[in-house]
Amino acid sequence: MASSIGYTAFSPRPSLSRHSSIATNPPLDRTKVKDYLLLSVLACFCPVWPINIVGFVYSIMSKNSLEQGNLDGAVRLGRVAKMLSMVSLVGGTVIIIACIVNLASECPKSDL
Repeated sequence: MASSIGYTAFSPRPSLSRHSSIATNPPLDRTKVKDYLLLSVLACFCPVWPINIVGFVYSIMSKNSLEQGNLDGAVRLGRVAKMLSMVSLVGGTVIIIACIVNLASECPKSDL
């Protein structure tokens, strides 16, 4: 019966508590989807190579998903690329600082 309260086109039977997900989830805008390609390229210069390469691959996959029209997949892959790139940047910064501190502690101090 199409006139009952809470009937949705996707539901096989009427329900009073369920509503269509189309009304609650607005469609994604293509311009708002980010692939974080620049961030992942910058992360490739950090010395955490397996992580930043995987982040770069996820960024490319996000860009390809967006070009194919899969907005949900592009958003999901973009988030993973962002997370891996940020982990790579933070890890690379920690490694570089640790190397500088280690090298500075091993240098002999000159008496001037």
